Amino acid sequence: MHVASVPFAAPYVFSTINRNELRRPAHKSVTRPTTRRMRATPRAVVSSDVKVSERTKRLLTSIEGTQREQASGAGGGTTLAALERADQAWANIRNMKTGAEAGPAPLFVTESSENLETPTCDYDVAVCGGTLGIILATALQHKGQKVVVVERGPLKGREQEWNISRPELEALVPLGVLTEEQIDKCVTKEFNPIKCGFYGSDAPDMVTSDILNCGVKPSVLLECVRRNFEDKGGVVMERAALSGICVHPNGAALAVGPTNPETETSEHEKKKPQTPQPVTSRLVVDCMGFGSPIVKQQRHGVKPDGVCIVVGSCARGFDSEDNVSADLIRTTTDIDENFQGQYFWEAFPAGSGPLDRTTYMFTYVDAHESRPSLAAVLDDYWTLMPSYQNLKSIEEVELLRVLFGYFPTYRDSPLKTDFDRITAIGDASGIQSPLSFGGLAALLRHVGRLTNGMEDALLSDALDKECLSTLNAYQPALSASWLFQKCMSVTPGSKPPKNFINRLMSTNFGVMEGLGDDVSRPFLQDVVQFQGLGKTLLTMAVKAPLFVPQILIQAGPGPILDWGKHFAMLGVYTLLSRLSEGGATGSVMKALSGVAPTEELMRSDEQAVSEMGWDFSILDKRQRFMFRRKIDAWRWGSGRDYDGE
Repeated sequence: MHVASVPFAAPYVFSTINRNELRRPAHKSVTRPTTRRMRATPRAVVSSDVKVSERTKRLLTSIEGTQREQASGAGGGTTLAALERADQAWANIRNMKTGAEAGPAPLFVTESSENLETPTCDYDVAVCGGTLGIILATALQHKGQKVVVVERGPLKGREQEWNISRPELEALVPLGVLTEEQIDKCVTKEFNPIKCGFYGSDAPDMVTSDILNCGVKPSVLLECVRRNFEDKGGVVMERAALSGICVHPNGAALAVGPTNPETETSEHEKKKPQTPQPVTSRLVVDCMGFGSPIVKQQRHGVKPDGVCIVVGSCARGFDSEDNVSADLIRTTTDIDENFQGQYFWEAFPAGSGPLDRTTYMFTYVDAHESRPSLAAVLDDYWTLMPSYQNLKSIEEVELLRVLFGYFPTYRDSPLKTDFDRITAIGDASGIQSPLSFGGLAALLRHVGRLTNGMEDALLSDALDKECLSTLNAYQPALSASWLFQKCMSVTPGSKPPKNFINRLMSTNFGVMEGLGDDVSRPFLQDVVQFQGLGKTLLTMAVKAPLFVPQILIQAGPGPILDWGKHFAMLGVYTLLSRLSEGGATGSVMKALSGVAPTEELMRSDEQAVSEMGWDFSILDKRQRFMFRRKIDAWRWGSGRDYDGE
């Protein structure tokens, strides 16, 4: 349920509008009304047309600042046009042609049987998409690889803050990405307690702490990471348009040139010098989000299986004494029959000031053509947010930033590469949970594994698509999460009881809270584990036996059977991961996998295996690389990488 790491995604898919000049101070309490209080009725318009209400136009126009250089990609928009662009893209997905009707896929990646003209590549790794990719790039550069980051726009952080747990940031310290001092600089605010509550429930809120309780300023974070990357010898190519990639037997050629001045969003950007040049690299890492042209080529003609629509704002004018806690997830209404969906909320204090608070409203849907536009959902936000935060109207607070976006997810995830020498991370890989909106948390959880795996691939020369696909191998914990997304959404045309989702969430969270932190905390941080999930389901069946059949009917037999398969594999992966970590089986598996070569050790895989006193010549260097990735897949795919801190 790790829903808040939102600043990084595909271009125009998650955007913000910012106010430069602050005018009206206001003071309102954030104390919430009781869960049974009557709420305003949502007015989402189910239409594929991109229509923006006069209220939304007025509110967005009122906070548009002067034109200045903006961050590119998700969250970088600063005009009303950003909403229209994002909404048009969402409408295109809802109305897209699928299968054979979609026609041939666009060719962004091509392959050649001829070697590159130069015997060596310019770089070991080219990371495409710098907003999120700079983190991985710095970790790889720290390990001794020669890395270049190719970024379409200026490499800088967004204006909106996001929240995350401190241990997730601290995991970047041993990787050489950040220092402890820089983490303290990036964290603008820490807050507790963290609450979860559901409309219509008689149970008290579930209260926890130290989960998503740190507000971080992306602009400061990226400034620190970039400085470390460049100090280690990394190269950043900004305003660099990537128009294609050609994969050769001995490397990949990236067609990189200056961005078209006509596509820049401000006069300041147009005046910047343009210096990007074509480059070659041994490995290409796609970090361009789910809107990546590489992803579009691989997923051409395939609609997303699920979409998380998110809107929100950061506003000023809340009571500083009450603005100290956060909502991880909350509902204030039941399912709306017209919208055919359930709205969820998240809120936390902003680090920009004691009166500032960020609120998100999100919902889970599919990509059916009847689904509402972003503008329609944003209009519902203006109506419902005041009631959620105990205000009379949206006019009582001063909007600082407005956020809107959509995050598509696919059951066929993580996405295995179709090409040699190309792999993906973050949203481009599909490794994020279908319950979360954004890939930053997923990257932070996997960045150590991915860094080690990519270094291993480079030094083992395991850069073919079969080897690289093991970096994004099947994860039953991720696949099992799809049933949760299914139960938290409403299929078009179905008519579940209007309180079904709230009852499900209240029952589920109540059970997890009763089972203790060992069960609840991993789930709240997007980690699904076999033992915790099994305990939760069994306890729900005992405590609410009459509700279980309703859950099965609502989910449908197909998804239930599919989930059962992944749940069984979750148990298998858990067992295999345990066996690989100790005892006689652990020693055998360690010998079979060998020791991964590193730049630091500068020794071959064969030498490392020989030093252990074993001689498993049945596995060659490539096979040992594959087996090491299998051990990684067992651990991360079962959620056993979670250390509980």
